[in-house]
Amino acid sequence: MNTTESETVRDKVREGYGRIATSGGSGCGPTPTCCGSSASSAAELAQHVGYSAEELAALPDGANLGLSCGNPNALAGLQPGEVVLDLGAGGGFDVFIAGRKVGPQGRAIGVDMTAEMVARARRNLASYRERTGLENVEFRLGEIEHLPLPDASVDVVISNCVINLSPNKPQVWREIARVLRPGGRVAVSDLALLRPLPPSIRHSVEALVGCVAGAVLVSETETMARDAGLTGICLKAKSGYIDGMVDWQDPLYLKIISELPAGTKPGDFLTSLEITARKTGATAIAAPQSKAGPRTLQIYDPAMCCATGVCGPQVDPALVRFAADLEWLKERCVAVQRFNLAQDPAAFVENDVVKDALAASGEAALPLILVDGRVALTGSYPDRAQLAALVGLAAIPNGNLDEPA
Repeated sequence: MNTTESETVRDKVREGYGRIATSGGSGCGPTPTCCGSSASSAAELAQHVGYSAEELAALPDGANLGLSCGNPNALAGLQPGEVVLDLGAGGGFDVFIAGRKVGPQGRAIGVDMTAEMVARARRNLASYRERTGLENVEFRLGEIEHLPLPDASVDVVISNCVINLSPNKPQVWREIARVLRPGGRVAVSDLALLRPLPPSIRHSVEALVGCVAGAVLVSETETMARDAGLTGICLKAKSGYIDGMVDWQDPLYLKIISELPAGTKPGDFLTSLEITARKTGATAIAAPQSKAGPRTLQIYDPAMCCATGVCGPQVDPALVRFAADLEWLKERCVAVQRFNLAQDPAAFVENDVVKDALAASGEAALPLILVDGRVALTGSYPDRAQLAALVGLAAIPNGNLDEPA
């Protein structure tokens, strides 16, 4: 895309979101959608993607414009004292939630290229300060391709359904890497493509403002993040968001359906995508190890008949459950390695942490569970809830174990 085309796209997005800011939300219709919705529908959408009723009730009036396609705050695992940057902050929805999480010693900064959005967010500052007693939130006018922040100045970058709107996404990812401190992390929710959209949808201005026409393939997103220098990239598609848009009879998605090939549906092409990654280097804040991005789980088993112990005439039900739980972790981008003393004795000898544990406790230390190379548990197999806690996954409001803590 050349410079003129990029500016045309940017102007269309700015104009569309300017209307959303001044209208209070309804950009494409009265039902929940990425291009804005009414207050009640916006709250419904936010709860659908994982925001709690308590978080929503604490927001200043008008901060939630119904522009979400995920919950980057939950992905980020924010810690007190961190500096967090929200790309495309809109009315301040995620910034105000982040401000409460990082507390008085932290800072939450929102950047948006639409002057009307920045003005709306700034009007909400007084209400936020009154409700929280915090002076830790600010909003800046700027483009996410040229962030108004110095190098290595933030601990966490979040974004909610915005990067897809950029005409120069590789530059956005380079800017993310530039402003992150060494050890900093990324937690983004965005719309992405599972396969290319028909040309008629790609060229639709309404679909562009609705976070559809500007989406790129999942594989392209991963490539851009990696080329920017980020590591530990984890991508998780969540098709339920798109299915929800169709269930709610959103006008934009109904129009998209009419343009799709016969026998297909929006969820065949589009997905909400959770993206976590980090910048290499020492962690910026002396806090518990970041829960964003994939972790490494190593299991050192006692001698068993096969790699998982699920073998022979009498299978231990606990080992069957544990094997299933490890597969569950792998689906959530946790790197799992498993070593059996009978089959992989060299692995026990070559790891100094394992050798020390065996020297201290003998085989009673087995199974030995390491997380990111450190001893997390000895002598027993954890259940799914314990595993989730060890690698930074925790229960979400509906009771499922699925989201970063």
